Amino acid sequence: MEINNDFRRDLLNRLKLTALEHLSFEEELFFEEVSELLQSAGILDDIEYAPYRSTSKGMRLDGYSWNELERTLSLIVNHYSGDERAPNLTNSDINKIAGRATKFLEQLDNVKFLDSLEVSSDRVVADQLRLYLPDAQKLRIVIYSDCDLSTRLKKIPVKDTLNRPTNIEIWAIDRIASLSMADGESESFTVDLVDICGGLDALPANTAEHNSRTYLCVVPGTVLSKLYDEFGQRLLEANVRTFLDFRSGVNKGIRKALLTEPENFFAYNNGLTCTATDVTLTEESGKVIIKKLENLQIVNGGQTTASIYFAPREKGGMGDYQYKDIDLEKVFVQMKLTVISNPDVLDEMKSNISEYANTQNSIQKSDLVSNHPFHRNIEKMALSTSMPAGHHGVSTKWFYERARGQYNTRLRALTPAKQRQFKAEFPPSQKFSKTDMAKFENTWRMRPFEVKKGAQANLKLLGARIAEEYEKDEDSFKQVFYRDLISKAILFKEADSSIFSSAWYRDESGFKAETVTYTLAFLRHLLIKRGQDINLERIFKSQSISENLRAEIVNLGLFVRGKILDPNFRNGVANPSEFCKSQKGWELIKGLEYQTRYLSSADVLTLSQQKEMMKDKDELKAAGRQINNYEILTQISSQEWLEIRSFFISEGYPPFHKYINLTLKCSNIHGGKVVPTEQEMKEAIELRKKAYELGFDFVA
Repeated sequence: MEINNDFRRDLLNRLKLTALEHLSFEEELFFEEVSELLQSAGILDDIEYAPYRSTSKGMRLDGYSWNELERTLSLIVNHYSGDERAPNLTNSDINKIAGRATKFLEQLDNVKFLDSLEVSSDRVVADQLRLYLPDAQKLRIVIYSDCDLSTRLKKIPVKDTLNRPTNIEIWAIDRIASLSMADGESESFTVDLVDICGGLDALPANTAEHNSRTYLCVVPGTVLSKLYDEFGQRLLEANVRTFLDFRSGVNKGIRKALLTEPENFFAYNNGLTCTATDVTLTEESGKVIIKKLENLQIVNGGQTTASIYFAPREKGGMGDYQYKDIDLEKVFVQMKLTVISNPDVLDEMKSNISEYANTQNSIQKSDLVSNHPFHRNIEKMALSTSMPAGHHGVSTKWFYERARGQYNTRLRALTPAKQRQFKAEFPPSQKFSKTDMAKFENTWRMRPFEVKKGAQANLKLLGARIAEEYEKDEDSFKQVFYRDLISKAILFKEADSSIFSSAWYRDESGFKAETVTYTLAFLRHLLIKRGQDINLERIFKSQSISENLRAEIVNLGLFVRGKILDPNFRNGVANPSEFCKSQKGWELIKGLEYQTRYLSSADVLTLSQQKEMMKDKDELKAAGRQINNYEILTQISSQEWLEIRSFFISEGYPPFHKYINLTLKCSNIHGGKVVPTEQEMKEAIELRKKAYELGFDFVA
């Protein structure tokens, strides 16, 4: 409880200070804070801030989220007190808060009500919700609250709304604190198989090791359907979740098998590959029974799981077969379950399992970016790269969370005095995650329509490209890239903050996420058209954007959001959010004419300045490449170099060949006995790579 109180106090202080600084509302900042947390953890996707208030009608809405994977429409209601001593949130409070959102939803077919809404904001939100409702199979009322929860329940089933199953999901301060300080990528959860099906028979498939245990199971289709109904996309590993496509040939084949030959589904289907962090077992009549699983994740078989859940709920059918008649009692699926209880190897093992298992939907290695050297290098550079003092007058560093929760994990291991020192060196405001990085980078690459597809989807799209680019030229992603990335982060964060605190946004809030990414992408597009670009070096040196650039962003943001909300400009696309997720929407924005008016010459680079800057960066890259190559060589043992030498001799290379001499030279690099030239270091790395390609292997 003390931890929750400390977390709440720190959170409220931060919100109050930010609200004063930006002349904004604490309540909206609280909404943004919790939304960002839930999106980064993959619990809710693409949350839209959409405030609607009507005290007289007893209605309230603060935002919504449409989840296509679960076909669930979530309505979000803020319950923020801001009081130093938070009151308890009772069941009566919860039902009253949720009722305000359901009342709004129930009026969406009322023409009189719709006509009473403000055309530019409230009506847009109502029309978007009406667009999602026909496809929604479940409704969820999500409550954000800074209060304590008097009940232990996180999810409360209530009566159906618009003939759809409805739950209330509560994110009170204790749950927010728990997720914020968690080490894993998402919120921990327990699958109680005794409650769902009485337990699951399992066959141990390996000897118990300290890293993992593996079991083979046969899962009834009814059980898999219940699991997806209760936990939804939380069951799906992030890499799998972003690849699901319900229109794909794979899904159609699965659905056809369920419909026409459910009794043969086990024989036709590849089954599931799953992981968990812990398992509760019992033994009955000589059989091993799984009772509970902690943090069950499906790393292969997402299409199978989703199809088993959705197919019986589809309309229509094939020929004489109707989807609603699918008999899941006849459906069984094989499951390979690996329990990884050692947190130190969890990410690496899950990544390897996902890479080797995911063949059904052609998930390539380049797409599995969580443990990619690109992320590891950013993490390494963040820990070692001090920022210029800038206008704050203090040199700090940025903290890159390659895995969610790393920042808090570091903090918890320190004494209070060391914690203060750590926060001074790595301020919380300078913490950024993989999904943040993807948002900054893809906005800079002028792909705002991908940024708007959601945090995980955007990371996957950018990650595939970066992995390919990294393989071709990893030197392009070293120190120079990192400095520019921090400049892009500052640009994005300050653009977001400036738009949020602008007078026009305070007058009519909403659609900030779309506005920020589209404004920055459009500004860069306008500059490039006239042979200019944003001066990232200036931003890096000052660790801030100039007042001229800030004014330009705010002014352009008003123009861009006006276009996004204009139904005539959207050219037939009814939903502004969907418009912003389409490349067609971006092409329409790019075609607009706009004259910048506030930028100073110091904010932009001319073509000649860009060439000069590129020359300087190439020199920095060359210097960094030499240092990096030397670091790589020193990490390779003398024994490995000598064995590579023996390998090339066995391949028929003569003793005087440069491969033989160079490997011998590299074996003496430790302790500074020998320092190869820059060219030799480059050749040594290539010849080692060639040895492995020819079949060489080494075990220390």
